[in-house]
Amino acid sequence: MKIFTKITTVFLSVLLAAAAAAAAYYFIATRSTNLEADKFNLAQNCAVILDNNGNKVSEISFSQKRKTVSVSKIPACVKNAFISAEDKNFYSHHGLDYKRMLRAAFTNLRAGSFKQGASTISQQLVKNTQLSNEKTLTRKLKEIKLTRQLEKKYSKDEILEMYLNTIYFGHTCYGISDAAEFYFGKEPSSLTLPEGAMLAAVIRSPNNYSPFTDKEKCLAARNGVLRRMFALGKISEDECEKAERQPLPANREKSFSADSYLEAVYEEFQSLPLFSPYALRNGFRIYTYMDKAMQDYVSNLSTDADRSGKSLLVCDNKTRGVTAFFTSEGNLRRQPGSAIKPLAVYAPAIEENLVSPCTPICDEPADFGGYAPSNYRDQYSGWVSVQDALAQSLNIPAVKILNELGIDKSCAYLKRLNLPVQKEDENLSLALGGMTNGFTLPELTAAYAALANGGEFAPVAFIRKIETETGEILYERTAAPVRAFSADTACLTNRMLRECVLGGTAKKLNVLPFEACAKTGTCGTEKGNTDAWSISYTTRHTVGIWMGNADNSLTDITGGGLPCHYAMLLLKKQYENSAPQNFAQDPTLVTCVLDKIAYDKDHVLRLASENQPAATTLREVFRKGNCPQEKTTGTLTGSRLHLENNTVIIDLCQTEYYNYLIKRENKSKVKTIFDGKAESVFKDASVKAGEKYVYVLCPYTLNDKGERVYAKKIRLPAVLIPKKPKDIPDNWWDH
Repeated sequence: MKIFTKITTVFLSVLLAAAAAAAAYYFIATRSTNLEADKFNLAQNCAVILDNNGNKVSEISFSQKRKTVSVSKIPACVKNAFISAEDKNFYSHHGLDYKRMLRAAFTNLRAGSFKQGASTISQQLVKNTQLSNEKTLTRKLKEIKLTRQLEKKYSKDEILEMYLNTIYFGHTCYGISDAAEFYFGKEPSSLTLPEGAMLAAVIRSPNNYSPFTDKEKCLAARNGVLRRMFALGKISEDECEKAERQPLPANREKSFSADSYLEAVYEEFQSLPLFSPYALRNGFRIYTYMDKAMQDYVSNLSTDADRSGKSLLVCDNKTRGVTAFFTSEGNLRRQPGSAIKPLAVYAPAIEENLVSPCTPICDEPADFGGYAPSNYRDQYSGWVSVQDALAQSLNIPAVKILNELGIDKSCAYLKRLNLPVQKEDENLSLALGGMTNGFTLPELTAAYAALANGGEFAPVAFIRKIETETGEILYERTAAPVRAFSADTACLTNRMLRECVLGGTAKKLNVLPFEACAKTGTCGTEKGNTDAWSISYTTRHTVGIWMGNADNSLTDITGGGLPCHYAMLLLKKQYENSAPQNFAQDPTLVTCVLDKIAYDKDHVLRLASENQPAATTLREVFRKGNCPQEKTTGTLTGSRLHLENNTVIIDLCQTEYYNYLIKRENKSKVKTIFDGKAESVFKDASVKAGEKYVYVLCPYTLNDKGERVYAKKIRLPAVLIPKKPKDIPDNWWDH
């Protein structure tokens, strides 16, 4: 018994000592912490926008209409929505819900991570307005002290009022007045039950639950709040079901500036999840990638030929920062048309070793299980190289390659480029850019910038850094690239898109005095076009152009027309003082010498023989693991002879490639009977009856020095010229 008493005494002593130490730490850590009432009134937060040189571009206010709303003017159902979602015991506790805190601590310990929070509305108000966003024990103790002070100084209704007037609702909306106007275009006093429930759901994660970001998540979260209100007895089952059937609001977002670049900055700013929005209450600075001179040029660029809306974008390949941007139609999602071909078909097929730029493919009408695409104006080119098929934007070869590659693999590569494809769009029409929603100009431009960067992808961005007026960094972009294609695949794709500029659909860019790669795309129907694209890039910049109309009204513009013209003007302006470097060849690529005859005649990739004349060979570049393995024999086949009316007729092969030296052997004598460019049929009528002849064919080509390069000799079978029969008399039977 004495031992138990001693153990109990020691345990209680340790417990009391720990409690005393904790109390001492609490008082020391929070001794200078006191509630500051003026912080409950949010200031007008202005943002200073700076360009890539740190020069001020603009100053804008994100909350020009902010005003405080009395809690008495907020409908009871709206207040109950927030209390049900955030703090069901709000009116019964004294700022700290100890039971909830213990339950959350147990849940987090069991999960081994922070899964559940326990902050009351009072604690949230203190945290958002009085403290920093750091997650430390000291900050938590300060939060507890300030919450106790808050509860002693203010009534529950006053606390709820301050909370609703300061909470962040996303899209730079602080307070329920801003949120009601932004999401629903009304005063808080007019909010309905489903609207209040949606706002209560949004504050849990504004970047994820906004109806303008993800409608499905928002709807699920709103209905979750409604069901919780029903479970707590705040609304009836009928009210809950009726509210759940109400639609979410249509996007009422308004542009705050006539400047496209600033609009894009605003849109990107709203989506950044990496900092606390409450740190922005007293003003901040947004550093962008804007090249002011280029932006001024882009904003004012137009031609007399303009007959639709347009969007223009220039991004720096190294930083993936947008240096200039203009749009007359908004940042729309549109079908990419043939601009998707390099990304969804050709680069993936090269990566998978299915094709090389020189691979022959037949451009002909084809049916793929009921899907029968056609080329522009139903014109077909027969056998072409993969490179030419892309440069001329032929449809049938693209569909053939995608059919061989597989839809799943194509979509996987597009996903790496941040170009996800909807389930209903996973079919062969993907090769031609046929899809439900399509992509935005920044998304498509970023994907092409990956090719310019050796196959490494990172999304483009407008914002480089955000900091407070005191210089505290709240956000700094890190564009960590991910590998989308191998460097050798990117290099080969660049070579093909360079050909698109030299003589393909983007040939308007061929006037530039430096290397550029490009692809065009056009979407529409037989009645007219709706979208025209040109995406081009150098080693330093990528330029995206889209032309069309937000209302889908028709135009006659094609991707190779005005969009390419605009791209040419932008690249010319970008490099008016210094030209970009040329694209480098990937050192792992292999150059192979191919048999041109096999390529032209049989449409196969076959290595040339060692001594094959240069005029009958091709030099092509391959990935190291995808070089041709079969080698030509070096022997010309197909030459043969026959007799016709005592004339020797020789069918010569490959006369389009070779000259012929023809020798004739007769009675141990050798005579040259022809030397030069021959027709496909050679006739020798100078033979004599009753004699035997042997013909030797010596094919040759001429090198750059005019010297003869002979192929292997062809010795034809001997031929015997029959004797002429003697005249037979009519009365031959008498003889």
